[in-house]
Amino acid sequence: MGHESTQARTTFGLVVGFALLLGACMAAIVAVFSSISADRWVDHSMVVRQTVEQLFSIVQDAETGQRGYLLTGDPSYLEPFLTAKTQLPTLELQLRQITENSATHQKQLDDLYPLIAAKMDELSGTVRDREAGRPVAALGMVKSNLGRDQMDRIRQAVRDFDQTELDALRQRSATAHAQRTVLMAVTIVMTLLAGVLAFAVAQKARRYASDMQTANETLRAEMQHRETAELQLRQSQKMEALGQLTGGVAHDFNNMLAIIVGNLEMLIRKLPENEARCAALASNALGGAMRAAELTKRLLAFSRQQPLQPKSVDVNQCVHDVSIMLRRSLGENIEIETVQGGGLWRAFVDRPQLESAILNLAVNARDAMSGVGKLTIETANAYLDRKYADAHSEVSPGQYVMIAVTDTGCGMPPDVMSRAFDPFYTTKDVGQGTGLGLSQVHGFAKQSHGHVKIYSEVDVGTTLKIYLPRDTSNTAEEPAQTKADMVALDQRRRVLVVEDDADVRQFVLSILQELGYETVEAASAASARDVLAVDPKISVMLTDVVMPGTNGRQLLDSIRDTYPNLIVIFMTGYTRNAIVHNGMLDPGVRLITKPFTIDDVARELIAAITDEGSKSVREKA
Repeated sequence: MGHESTQARTTFGLVVGFALLLGACMAAIVAVFSSISADRWVDHSMVVRQTVEQLFSIVQDAETGQRGYLLTGDPSYLEPFLTAKTQLPTLELQLRQITENSATHQKQLDDLYPLIAAKMDELSGTVRDREAGRPVAALGMVKSNLGRDQMDRIRQAVRDFDQTELDALRQRSATAHAQRTVLMAVTIVMTLLAGVLAFAVAQKARRYASDMQTANETLRAEMQHRETAELQLRQSQKMEALGQLTGGVAHDFNNMLAIIVGNLEMLIRKLPENEARCAALASNALGGAMRAAELTKRLLAFSRQQPLQPKSVDVNQCVHDVSIMLRRSLGENIEIETVQGGGLWRAFVDRPQLESAILNLAVNARDAMSGVGKLTIETANAYLDRKYADAHSEVSPGQYVMIAVTDTGCGMPPDVMSRAFDPFYTTKDVGQGTGLGLSQVHGFAKQSHGHVKIYSEVDVGTTLKIYLPRDTSNTAEEPAQTKADMVALDQRRRVLVVEDDADVRQFVLSILQELGYETVEAASAASARDVLAVDPKISVMLTDVVMPGTNGRQLLDSIRDTYPNLIVIFMTGYTRNAIVHNGMLDPGVRLITKPFTIDDVARELIAAITDEGSKSVREKA
């Protein structure tokens, strides 16, 4: 009887324990589905907010284009306005569809769309007045502040719409968080109770409870890993979108800067010596244009679209050379210490871009220390293992050359550190920085297949580590050419300039003529082939990369067999994928980036002709 009672209690305990374990599993599953649902709502809210923001942005761009057209009469300014007329109906329908389950949003859209329609009618009216030769009437409408008031109402309506979506998202997130907390607590409690019962009943039940606890911990770790991965994915998508936007405007912007820089340089050269005031004004304008060009380069750097020319680099020597310059430029109150690792591997990297990255970090460190403190630059060999790579999705395990820049400045709190690499994010005062320094370093490291990591503590200092891929080719840096290697140049060489932009083409021709070269021009790849066919004296071709139809690389590929001795130099403000792949400039490609100076063109032409001459001498030998 006692045995039967014990057996019954044991059976009852097993049943209860199994029931508790089953409940824990169900709670965990519900928690997972709750998390998935919450994530879907987050994604839905992002789509809604991005769509309404895009809608407002298109209206703003339309107004900007209208103002430009009214002021200048240039029809090209109307492109955003015409684009808005075609895109607005589609976006309005899309926004209506994705918020169809929200009565509040539908009511807000009922109020918003008439405002947008009225705004577009107002813009259309002023454009018609301007087209009809009534600029005074058109500008009078603008000065009446009617358009501004309409935009203010649209802006407020968009803000209300966005705030409604934010409020709904917060409410959903709070509900989902509470559900996950309760379910997780229930899971833990049930697991513990099942463990106690299993321990009292039998060893097998204890092992079963232990396995369940391990499974739950694995599930929680997987959930955390998933949240981290999704956060990294969103950040990557944001950076990718910014990079695409940057690349899209870089070509046209650099073309315009090339025209400005080139013509200002020519103007300064042509001004007589007694025109000192005009020369000073032109020099100031040239300086501003070059700063704009540097800003564009930084934008391309953070978006990982700058053309890199990696080679085997002695990082210790690079740090030594940069530190000498830093000691002269950072000021006497900054103590600079370099700690160079022994037996340091060579890195496969673009040295000028590496020097620029170290300079950026040093300038940031100086600002963080308010001009007084200690800057330490350290190098070492490093191995990033699989565990580290799993925690940082962009890292591949392997051997790296590490450069650490440490300052004794104010440090960064966690919220600032999490956004340190975001473009245009800065904690400096207005006018003290662009917010592109660290994002440029980050973009350079990623494009070089490396990695950047920040360690910072408030009121203690900051260490930023750059990990660059080790060079395993066992090749040294190419030595600089000596005078004995130089080949005499024929300055009367004839150069073919291939450029679809007439203004850019004209100033490049002027530069070459100023340098003493004979010039021939072509506006397209087809024209270039025709010119080459009838002019055998052409020995150098300077061609744009991005052109309508056949690009510069396709032009070279189509003529290389016919003109094997033709020296080709590419010029571009944005490379796309024609001559750059995986962030690296294709082997054997010569590239000069827009905007460029007369000295840049002269130096690149001399280098290309010299290399060709040296090659011919070696072949004859």
